[in-house]
Amino acid sequence: MKILHIMPHLGGGVGKALSTLVAQFTDKDYCHSFLLLELPEKSQFLDKIRELGCEVHVKPNNETVNALVNNTDIVQLEWWNHPATFQFLCTHDLPPMRLMVWCHISGLSVPIIPQKLIKASRYFLFTSACSYKAKSIISLDDINKLKLGVVSSGIGFKYSKTTKFKSQTKLRYGYMGSLNPGKIHPNFISYLYKVDISGFKVSIWGDNFYKDVLLDKCRDMSSVELVNFKGYSTNPQITLSSLDVFVYLLNPVHYGTAENVLLEAMSLGVVPVVMNNEAEMEIVRHGETGLIVSDENEFSDAINWLESNPKDREKMSKNAIIDIGKNYSTNKMFEDMSSYYERSIKYLKQEIDFCDAFGNDPYEWYYVSQEHNDIVIKSYNNELNEITKGSLRHYLNYFPNNSKLKAIVKI
Repeated sequence: MKILHIMPHLGGGVGKALSTLVAQFTDKDYCHSFLLLELPEKSQFLDKIRELGCEVHVKPNNETVNALVNNTDIVQLEWWNHPATFQFLCTHDLPPMRLMVWCHISGLSVPIIPQKLIKASRYFLFTSACSYKAKSIISLDDINKLKLGVVSSGIGFKYSKTTKFKSQTKLRYGYMGSLNPGKIHPNFISYLYKVDISGFKVSIWGDNFYKDVLLDKCRDMSSVELVNFKGYSTNPQITLSSLDVFVYLLNPVHYGTAENVLLEAMSLGVVPVVMNNEAEMEIVRHGETGLIVSDENEFSDAINWLESNPKDREKMSKNAIIDIGKNYSTNKMFEDMSSYYERSIKYLKQEIDFCDAFGNDPYEWYYVSQEHNDIVIKSYNNELNEITKGSLRHYLNYFPNNSKLKAIVKI
């Protein structure tokens, strides 16, 4: 069975998920190939996929695109609201296909999941069950709800009986992940500031692009000592293993789903403290595998509790290792995904009019992933400092001469 993955790039969590997925199929009767719409900025996961024997085509011409789609059994669209994806789908006259979508956004807030994309697909797979609570999914008709399923794109590190509870006298706190304002909690520093423990500090691993924003907030509170920026980690397993508590405070309207780094931390016995966001609550069981908080006071209380209750913290640590090992393994990802491949192959290929689903203009492509009210206000407030992740600025970088997109900025 031939599977063609179409996606903008192989960066970050998506790159890890797909390289992990493909590795499970190497000795089986499946052949995976990749069509990338952008030149990769980082080659870490691209190199892994090539090492596994997969063909990778970067920005191929129209003739190659048509040949790839014609000669594949299933087209797996790796979905998030990237401008390159819309441009590709709506400007190519693609051959008939069996379309399966793996959705890498939650749809709980902006960007939303376009209903017409679900209707155009044979199966539409979420990376977390939290997406069932999205407005556009709840209002979907019953027939198209039958196309929905869940295959987690997140996995922990392999469970090891040698993983032991870290009985440090001074707990080590850390955060790893994106620092952009669409992901990390806007009051992240304020939450840390609320903790009244001598020497409390959180080590932070991530791209340094938004580092100064967080540092400025620390300076405003005269608390630069609260954080220690470590840069981008190329070996998260070793990095996360050095921690006792994972301070994973995300924006209430963040776009994430499977939260791979959270799974990785928990699989190593690092106890998480997370916000009461749907994606995180799908993973963390409060009081059993971690702690869930809703405000600064609850966060401060949670940290104090972890400091004061080492035996309960140890129990949470062990529970987290077992829970992630059971529910987020590479074998489970393979079994879940292959079951949808076997179902999809039974159907005939069909022609899909992506312009009907998304429109013909970049403004329409941007708009279809927005909530259909207060679009200008939402864009201004939530995306002013965001330059990628399907933001307004991201679309303007792709389509700088689009008058309708420029009109939003002017307003």
